[in-house]
Amino acid sequence: MTKKLSFPEDGLVELFRSWSGKGELYAGLAAVLSEDDFEWTKDDVERRAHVILFEQCRPLIEQLPENLQDWLSVLPVATQAETVRSRSPRGAINWANTRRQGWPPTEFSGRVRHRGVDDELLSSLRWTVERLLKVHLHAKEMRPAIGKKVQGQLATLDDLAARPELQGVEAEPPDLLMVEGIRRAGPLLRVVGDLANLLRQEETSDLARLAAELLAPDEDLRWRLFHLCVLGTMLGVLRDLQCRPISRRPLAGRAQGPAFRVEVPGADSWDLWFEAAEIWSTTGNTEPYKEATFGLAQPGHVRGADLFLVDHAKRRGVVIECKYTARGAYLRSGYDQALAYLVEARTLLIDEGEAFVVAPIEAAPRVGVGRTLAGPLIYCAPEHLKGELTRVFKGWLAS
Repeated sequence: MTKKLSFPEDGLVELFRSWSGKGELYAGLAAVLSEDDFEWTKDDVERRAHVILFEQCRPLIEQLPENLQDWLSVLPVATQAETVRSRSPRGAINWANTRRQGWPPTEFSGRVRHRGVDDELLSSLRWTVERLLKVHLHAKEMRPAIGKKVQGQLATLDDLAARPELQGVEAEPPDLLMVEGIRRAGPLLRVVGDLANLLRQEETSDLARLAAELLAPDEDLRWRLFHLCVLGTMLGVLRDLQCRPISRRPLAGRAQGPAFRVEVPGADSWDLWFEAAEIWSTTGNTEPYKEATFGLAQPGHVRGADLFLVDHAKRRGVVIECKYTARGAYLRSGYDQALAYLVEARTLLIDEGEAFVVAPIEAAPRVGVGRTLAGPLIYCAPEHLKGELTRVFKGWLAS
């Protein structure tokens, strides 16, 4: 089995500081454009996450019954005791209290137990069942055969979800304390508690854990996480230098306008573009590549760097191309792309700049710098990028 290429998660943690939930994470991953120009949606990312989540749940689903009666026999109930006085003995008689009222007794003091549904536990059960069924349906859109071996259990859960016992309560996601309560309610509900704990992952605000456990295992999502990691690394450097990145719009591929405005102490703000192709139309320019290919039978579409930070006031910029690969030919192709972006930017948008090709540490264990007429072009890993960007931005702030 090929070892997965790494990426430092601290870049993601830095990015997640300004994100509130999974919706922004899924949208950010969808915004990373592939080189074949196929654009994902937030739902595409969520489906892939649900494939992984369902596969994590499957060993637990296998332990569930395929008979509805097995479920009905363990529906959570609560027992409450009530102190009563009656003319005839009822329940457990408290003879000491009864005797105090005189003898022979005219009424009896006792405790009666009433059995009823535990609404809180039942509410958690409904949420767990419905959430699992929804995750399965979503995962099937990506992988139609998924869950075939546990179809009997899933069909029974579908029947259980329609029962009046569950429909009579609101579905509420359990917190950790409730999960532990479910686990203590019996062998079958112990499995339900474990399922609830897995399904809660998406609903928590711990985006770093969500990214690591549900997204990173998917190869088509992992390289997108790497892209976001590089963005987070840049944001972290800017914050360390007392600059203030302010989000101007949700991340989205081919969106209008820069993703962040960077407030700089004592100077004009900078613009940080994510998937920067739209910088050309936004600034009223036409990309030289598009002009060059205009006469072709199949002309080229506008292109842009993965990340582009621009100081418009002093006409300088930083171009970043992300390459999550260890394949030499593909990694080296980043040179042509980054250099083309820097040359084009120098032609119409900036007077000076640097370009970076960022790859995993396994592929770029050392920093390499090429000097070109357009400016330095640097290969490095995210682990080096922080120092390199600190050098660049310190120079900008000092000038």
